[in-house]
Amino acid sequence: MQIPQYRQLYESLRHQIISGIYQQDDLLPSENQLADLHQITRMTVRQALNELVKDGYIRKQKGKGSFVNLRRKTVGLLAFRDPKQLNSNEEITLQSKIIGRPSIQAWDPAFFFPISEAERQAGCIVAMNLHQSQATPVMFEYYYLPNINLPGFIMTPFVNDSIMESLRVNYHVEASGVEQEVSCVLAKAQEAQFLKVSVGSPLVYVWRRYTTNRMGYYFYSVSFCNTQQYSLSSLIV
Repeated sequence: MQIPQYRQLYESLRHQIISGIYQQDDLLPSENQLADLHQITRMTVRQALNELVKDGYIRKQKGKGSFVNLRRKTVGLLAFRDPKQLNSNEEITLQSKIIGRPSIQAWDPAFFFPISEAERQAGCIVAMNLHQSQATPVMFEYYYLPNINLPGFIMTPFVNDSIMESLRVNYHVEASGVEQEVSCVLAKAQEAQFLKVSVGSPLVYVWRRYTTNRMGYYFYSVSFCNTQQYSLSSLIV
C-alpha cells in the first residue's frame, strides 16, 4: 500500500515527537523549511501538520508556527515487570508476533461487548498476536476489528508485526481510549499451547473495547496473560 506524502511526513514528525527529539512546547520547522527538507509542496506539509493538530501532537499559533503540544492520551497499556527487581519500575520489553493471517468472520452472538447493527452486518476481522520477553511468551491476544473501511487489511503486510501500528499507519485509525474488564481464567488448549503452560493453568484475562480517532469506530481485544514469571500492571499513556 502506497503511503501518501503527507502521511509520510506525519509519521516522521510524530516519531520525532514521541521519541523526544522534539519536546513539549518546542517550535517545529516552518512549512517552507519542511517542504524544502522533504522535497514536497507546502500544501502537503500543511496537510500533515493539520493531521498532527487533530491528533493532539502539536498546536498552531498564528504568526508564530507549530508547537509540540502532547495531550495526555488515556489508553491503558498492559506492562510486564520483573518482580525480582524490587527497586525498578522498568517495564519488560516485549516482542510481538502475528500468528497466522487475519480472517473475516461473523461476530459471535455472545460477543463480550454490545456491538452495533452496522458492525454485525459488516463482520469482523479476527487476528491473533503473541507477545514474548526474549523466548518467554507472556501474552496471547485476539483482536476483533469491525470490517468497515479497512480495505485490504487481511492481505496488507503488518507494520512492525503490530495490529495497532498497522491500523495507525495504513488506515489512520489510532486508539484514543479504552474500556476494560479483568478477571482470571484457566488456560484452555489454544492459550496453553501459545503461552507454553499446562492446560488449566491460571491466566489473567483482559477484554477491552478501544475508542479511536475515527468517529464511531471501535475495535476490541481479548488478552490472556501469563504472570508466572513477570508481574502485570496497566499504564496510562
